Amino acid sequence: MIGKIKSCIGGFSLFNYVIDDEKGMELLRNNLCGETSIELMREMQIIQNLNQKATNKLISMVLSPHVDDGEKFSKKQLQNLTKEFLKELEIDVENSQFIAFLHTEKRHRHIHILLNRVDENGRLLKDNYIGKKAQWAAHRVAEKNGLISAKQIRIGKIKASEDLTSDSKSLRKEIYQKHLKVMESTPITMEKYLAEMLKKNIKFIPTINKQGELQGFRVRDMENQGEMKASEVHRNMGLKILLDSGLFFKDENFSLNNTMQKLNQVNSQKLEKDWSNAEKKNNSFSSSNIFAPSPCIVDHTEDELKRKRKKLFKR
Repeated sequence: MIGKIKSCIGGFSLFNYVIDDEKGMELLRNNLCGETSIELMREMQIIQNLNQKATNKLISMVLSPHVDDGEKFSKKQLQNLTKEFLKELEIDVENSQFIAFLHTEKRHRHIHILLNRVDENGRLLKDNYIGKKAQWAAHRVAEKNGLISAKQIRIGKIKASEDLTSDSKSLRKEIYQKHLKVMESTPITMEKYLAEMLKKNIKFIPTINKQGELQGFRVRDMENQGEMKASEVHRNMGLKILLDSGLFFKDENFSLNNTMQKLNQVNSQKLEKDWSNAEKKNNSFSSSNIFAPSPCIVDHTEDELKRKRKKLFKR
């Protein structure tokens, strides 16, 4: 059930739209005796003229039960719902001047209510936050009668969204922890990184832009099939950040934009240079050098021989 309400100037077009026998039937009225829409409007204006300060002297309301609920209600039940709705809005249903008209031209039946905002003493019905009040009034009426409430549906959707957000947050944390574990093993190439992540049931799906270039990756958890952008999991898992960390594509499987292509080449060339320097360093140590005498070692062999000869001579 939905409740809508607003204060307005009113006029013949509004009365003529609401009070139309081709659209439905009159449901309820109070302190009115006119038959046509123009007669009802002028009858309300007699009391409205008691207040010359206000501009919006009419309150227009719509009470709309859920489609399934509206079809099963009798006229009497709809009249009771209308009265309950007005009472929830603290409107005096015995002394106020109003008419309620049921529109049935569509499957979604709804009730239009035109209420004189000015009472017989010229006082105005307060309209502060009246839209919010109507929503909650309709919600309370629905709860009392075991009907479907728009407010409850909205609350349910918000709760479901919050649960989904909580699940998504947990999934992002789990995937990022796997990313950190893989990065601790210091993969050199992007291919190695992607392969290690796949071993942990995390699949990277390439995102290709209109130019045919690799824009980034979507990440899918193979266990629960949850999927999102890699950068949504954590900014450090975005393609550019991964390339900034030193990873690079060994094989040209993907077309990269100019910035990422340059970064990929720099990382590849840096690794090749490191390997080349390591090979040169290893080749500088030959097996013969290992056994070569060190200039820091003093040979005492000749001195020892002289000492022994001197000892024999004394004998």
